[in-house]
Parts: sequence; C-alpha cells; structure tokens
Amino acid sequence: MTDEHGTHDAGSAESIGVVVVAAGAGTRLGSPGPKALVEVAGRSLLAHALAALAAAGLPAATVVYQAGHRPAFAAACAQLPVAGFVVGGESRTASVRAGIAALPASVRTVVIHDAARPLMPPEVIRTTLEAVLGGGDVVAAAPCLPVSDTLKRVSGDTVVATIDRDGLVGVQTPQVFPRWVLQDALATADEATDDLALVEAQVAAGRLQGRVAVVLGSAWGRKVTFLSDLALVEALALARPPAGGSEGASSTAGGAHERHE
Repeated sequence: MTDEHGTHDAGSAESIGVVVVAAGAGTRLGSPGPKALVEVAGRSLLAHALAALAAAGLPAATVVYQAGHRPAFAAACAQLPVAGFVVGGESRTASVRAGIAALPASVRTVVIHDAARPLMPPEVIRTTLEAVLGGGDVVAAAPCLPVSDTLKRVSGDTVVATIDRDGLVGVQTPQVFPRWVLQDALATADEATDDLALVEAQVAAGRLQGRVAVVLGSAWGRKVTFLSDLALVEALALARPPAGGSEGASSTAGGAHERHE
C-alpha cells in the first residue's frame, strides 16, 4: 500500500507504529495513581493492553505515560514488548500527538490504542488494522458495537426526547490510520473525544477524500472509566472471549460511520 506521502510498504512490520495512550489520571475511577497501572486479574490495565497488541502480531508499542511515574510504568511493562516511553500531555489529543511524534520516520500506518481498554481480543485488533492496510478508500478504521440501550436526551432530570438508535454505534480502540492522515487531522484540530472524530471532521470539510470505516468490536473491549467498569473488566478477564473475539459472526457493526482524565 502506497500513497503520495511515501512509497514504503504500509503493511510491513517496520512501517506500522503502535501508540498506547496511558496518561490518564484515573480521576473518575478514584485511583490514587495513574489509571493505566490499576490492576485487574493480577495485572495492570497497561500490561493487559500490551499483551493483546503483541498477541495480534503488532510491533512493540510506544507508551504515552503520566509524567512523574516513569519507574512504575517501566515496572508494569516488564517482560512485555515496548518500543519506548513518552510523557503525555494535558489532554488525550496532546498525548496522541506526542506518541506519534516519537514514532520512527519509516512508520506509515499508526495504531492508537487506549490502555483503558485492556482486553480487546487480538482478532478484533487485526481486523481493524487490515481495514486500513487493505487499501481502497479507507482513511481510518475502528472497532465498534451497535448501541443496545434506548437513548434519551435529557435536560437536567427531565427527558426531552427519545433518540432513534438505528445506525448508532459505540466506538472503541484501537483506531488505525495512515500516518499522514492522522498527523494532518491533529495539526488542524482542537480537542476531540476520539481520534476518529478528527478524521471525520477532515472528510466533512472536504479536506480529505475517503471513508471512515468500522469493524465489529467486542464487549471484551470495554473501557475502564468508573469502579463499576473495573469490576466488569475483572470478570471479563477471568472469562474466555467468544470465538473470533467479536460479538458473533451474525452481528453487524451498523452504519456510521474518549476524554483524557
């Protein structure tokens, strides 16, 4: 796979760069230290996430960590493949910028994953990467799950509308991009809840031609934000993911095509 920004094979190992965003403070979790170092099933969230990426066959990741905690992060990554450590910024978007800047010049495809999603099955990780490496008009890809809850818009404690959930999905990580696509989006964008939104804005504004794709994600890719999430992820860590790593071959991702604590 090539583009006007480089002729290097985007599918070769040295041209894929992985960034794990692990600089969140864990405020909403009530953690006394960095959220990525909180343990589930005897292992830190970060260690679980790195192990999943390695199991998917991805290169060693660059870990974006919370300033002042380098020794603890290094200890949490012991025996796991890590390409390097970079101090995170004050926001998630700033941390992603720092992580991408630290990648070698040979990297043409970037994989951005959150340590707060420690159990994403390797099969889903590989499928997301392949959606971009497959070429065509895909300029970004992410796993997602169809929304199953009834959605309401509220004002204070009053319901003002019911939202049609048809075609709505909850997006997960890892999110994958040609490097130049994400770098251009980061250069012109303000903060966003996820990196996919930055590329969506580029497409909507006519500055980028292409399709933002989704693949079927997994309940095992749940994000840890609150204590209740931690309890659920602990239970998931002790269970076996479904065959194929997703919610089942008969499911679809839906149409349609995270805040830094």
